[in-house]
Amino acid sequence: MAEKKQARLTQEVQPENRFVQFYRETAAELRKVVWPTREQAQNLTIIVIVVVTVMSLFLGGIDAVLTQVFRLILER
Repeated sequence: MAEKKQARLTQEVQPENRFVQFYRETAAELRKVVWPTREQAQNLTIIVIVVVTVMSLFLGGIDAVLTQVFRLILER
């Protein structure tokens, strides 16, 4: 029991070292990341642009139709 308490005390970070620890842990995590290749990044970017464009046109079309429907209803 005392060993666990001592181990916990040695793992505690001093306040001035928290930034250093954060930086080191962040750098370690970024080294684990599997970054996409340039070709993969370009393909995914194109897919995102196409999907955003299609959805914008679709939602814009729905908006235009509903605007006309409500305009007809309110004119009566």
